[in-house]
Amino acid sequence: MVSVHQEVILVIDVGTSFVKIGLFDKDANPLENHQIKFEHWMTIKSDGTYVFDAEESARIIERGIDELLSQTNNTFEIISVATDTMASTILALDKEGSPLTPVFTYADTRSYEHLSKLKKGVNQKKFYDETGCPMHTSYIPSRILWFNDKCPGLTSRVNIWTDFSNYLFRRWFKDSNIPISYSVASWTGMLDRKRLCWHDSALKFIGLDKNQLPSLDPYTKTIWGLNSEYAKRWSILSVVPFFLPVGDGASSNVGVGCNSGNKIALSIGTTGALRVLTDNLSVKIPQGLWAYRLGEQFSLLGGAFSEGGNVGLWLKRLMNIQVTTDNLTINQSDSELENALSRAKPDHHGLTVLPFLAGERSIGWAENATGTLSGIRLSTTQTDIYQAFLEAIAYRFGLVSKRLLTVLSGDCYVIASGGAIQSSKYWLQMLSDVLGIQVGVSNVTEDTGKGTAILALEALGIAKSINDFKFEISDIYEPDDKKMIIYQNAMNRQEELYSKIFT
Repeated sequence: MVSVHQEVILVIDVGTSFVKIGLFDKDANPLENHQIKFEHWMTIKSDGTYVFDAEESARIIERGIDELLSQTNNTFEIISVATDTMASTILALDKEGSPLTPVFTYADTRSYEHLSKLKKGVNQKKFYDETGCPMHTSYIPSRILWFNDKCPGLTSRVNIWTDFSNYLFRRWFKDSNIPISYSVASWTGMLDRKRLCWHDSALKFIGLDKNQLPSLDPYTKTIWGLNSEYAKRWSILSVVPFFLPVGDGASSNVGVGCNSGNKIALSIGTTGALRVLTDNLSVKIPQGLWAYRLGEQFSLLGGAFSEGGNVGLWLKRLMNIQVTTDNLTINQSDSELENALSRAKPDHHGLTVLPFLAGERSIGWAENATGTLSGIRLSTTQTDIYQAFLEAIAYRFGLVSKRLLTVLSGDCYVIASGGAIQSSKYWLQMLSDVLGIQVGVSNVTEDTGKGTAILALEALGIAKSINDFKFEISDIYEPDDKKMIIYQNAMNRQEELYSKIFT
């Protein structure tokens, strides 16, 4: 009897908190028992440091691939490898391809002083329109200025600046001159989003030659030919095409079916984002938002936040909300907290919160932003504070939503995904009330991986379009008119506090 091998896509999803490696079938569904997840360790310091070690993380990812391949037992035929990656990472490599720096993430804020120099040296309005990115420490230009200032002895040894996913490919393949996709490049703040080339004036100002950056190609470009070390290690992948990595935010949109301008993706994992995928490549960017490219046909328009599930987790640990006893598990504790929140009236606590515990991105992009809690009293409880922070994060989504709706046409609705939001009915209803829009909950458990698999399947010609897939909705939340008014007043109070501190 001849065994039948199921054709699958191997997806590598490099997120901020976790890396996931898994197999997906030709319907872009994850194969149960063939998904590996492990934590992605970061070095975080009070001075704004937010980095990780490139070689250490690469080795961890490679061991994950080893483990997954060992599970296949020759029962699957891997027809391609597809990768997505966290946005706006950068590291410097020497001529041998070895890292000279750690990997700087979007959350590293140490370059805020150099950002001021950058803002004075370029036409900010023109730069914003051409790159789709506001001036901020989460993007690459100020980070390179910071490096050149702080590490002058290393500057002369830098052969190329690249992102972490590109570094992985340079480790794995014979040809070390691996390009990056327009998608990944657009998250750097240095891509001319209309001409799809590196932004000349940005490079000139920071003293960077385009030869010190990878070349650019669509994500559909395939890379072949693992070097001898990895061809021996992963023999099954030695004759398999690897697609260029894409930004994880774009993959997430595709993975929940938000592939047109009236479908808004709301994602809350470690951090949060509100995004639409549009074929209007020249769309005017509402102030405070960004526009990234996904290939040659689509732009990703929206706003992202440095806060999300990370804030909730920090609060729980700080206030010891989650307490384990012999009779109380973590999940039960979460359930009890959810029940307590569902009984609370909106904004009853009188607290005003700016939730910028990891700095601010959309919509104000204040590089000096920190978290603020106002209105606390002796009567304030732990649950009050927790509720106020969840509401505060929702208000940031509300501000982005208002701006998005100014450039979208027709009736819009929101599809929510992400581990921090999908399990909280309270937060989902609140977001619907704040946004004033119907919110559906994606039933997709691995939205980013699914989206990356879909893009690969379309590029392979197995799917005609990214819309040729099923996307299920588990629950739908409708906005409550009375709560909308309460939340709008609270949102106005938050904006007033913001203007007093950061403008």
